[in-house]
Order: sequence, then C-alpha cells, then structure tokens
Amino acid sequence: MTNQELKKIATEVRKGIIEGVHAAKAGHPGGSLSATEVFTYLYFEEMNIDPKNPKKADRDRFVLSKGHTAPGLYSTLAQRGFFPVEDLKGLRSIGSHLQGHPCVQHTPGIDASSGSLGQGISVATGMALSAKLSNDSYRVYTLLGDGEIQEGQVWEAAMFAGAKKLDNLVVIVDQINSALSTSTW
Repeated sequence: MTNQELKKIATEVRKGIIEGVHAAKAGHPGGSLSATEVFTYLYFEEMNIDPKNPKKADRDRFVLSKGHTAPGLYSTLAQRGFFPVEDLKGLRSIGSHLQGHPCVQHTPGIDASSGSLGQGISVATGMALSAKLSNDSYRVYTLLGDGEIQEGQVWEAAMFAGAKKLDNLVVIVDQINSALSTSTW
C-alpha cells in the first residue's frame, strides 16, 4: 500500500472517530486522533489479520492498553471491514457493541478487553509468551499511552518480556505531544 493510500485511510479513520464521539456526546477524541497513524499502519500494512475470520488462530494480536482511546481502534476496525462503518454512530450507546473501552466478547477484531491503564502490556506479554510456548508464529502488538508507562506493572511486564526473550512482542508508546507536532507520512 502506498503512503498516499494510507493517508486517505487515516483521514477516514479520523472522520469515524469524530463522528462516533460526536454521536455519543462522550469519549476521548484526543488520544484516539493521536494514534490514528499507528492504527492505520498496523491494521492496513503490518499485521496478519483477516476481517472475514477475526479469530483465526495464526492472526497477529493487538491489545489497546490505553483502552479509553477505543474510538480510534473502532474506527480503524470499521474501515478495515470488521463491521460496518455505520456502527460508529452507536458508540457508547446502550446495546451497542462499541462501548467506552474495548470488549473482546462483543466487538469483532478486539483481541483483549482493556481499560485499566498499565494492564495492557501485561496482557500482551502473556499472549506473546503463550505463542512462544505453543511454537506459534503470530506477533502481539500493544499500544500504550505516555502517561501509563509510569505504572510499575508496565515496567514489570517489560522486564519479564526481556527476560523471556519475547521477540514476538511489539510495544508502541503514543507520546501525544510529539504525535501532534510531527507527521510520520
């Protein structure tokens, strides 16, 4: 996929974030918007996934540690074809599968429920260790916010991942200030 194509998709992801948060009259647009390029690159270029088979065994996994930025992940999943884009207008509504934090039981494409800051990397580390122990080839990606990396649990998970040589774990930190002032494309 070309950079121009990725830019167009990222623009559609941003539109979905704004439309969903506006319809809900609640949510976290800032953190979602700051991670748009990360979501777009992972889901359209990097990760081994299949929207038609969201639970296939050899798929790569993604854990949104900063779960309050679910509108960004939801918009990306909708653009990628996991569910209709129109569903974004039901964000945080009663009965909607798109709640304030990702829920693995209700939303296609979600690999782990999240919300409590600092816990996502621990979940992702466990998934990566499971893949290693089972001789599976999938990778596990996790996105953390810059504030949550001050949690002790984050550093314990990072040290554990290093000790276990989890080279199938990719940890990304969204540093909002620099994300707003620079462009990767």
